[in-house]
Amino acid sequence: MSEVLRRLDGPRGAPIAVLLAGALSALAGVLLGREGAPLGAALATVVVLVFFWTGALPVLLVGGETSRAAIGFFILLMTYALRLVAVLLALALAEASGAVDTRWLAITLIALTMVWTGTQVALVGRSRATL
Repeated sequence: MSEVLRRLDGPRGAPIAVLLAGALSALAGVLLGREGAPLGAALATVVVLVFFWTGALPVLLVGGETSRAAIGFFILLMTYALRLVAVLLALALAEASGAVDTRWLAITLIALTMVWTGTQVALVGRSRATL
């Protein structure tokens, strides 16, 4: 288990954990015979990765410099609204297509969000950095 945690350490930890959990959700959907579940799991994985990665961009742009913190915060707030609209649009298109199991999509979306957040919390807790 410690080997898995060591591989998940760093900035790629949460995306890797989300990809693994998304693949597990798709496999579970196939094994349970739910039509549209693998596509729902794949869409949820993409939505979570894109949503959180684009949220990290303003933080990366600021780069820890407090003089640019206000600009980074403004960009973060502006992109947050755009990211929410993009997620709602993706979910509406998925529902309208009829090819996606929307219940599986929703459950996977919630689970992957928890995986991303939990991984980030675990990594910050393991590091020596202070917030």
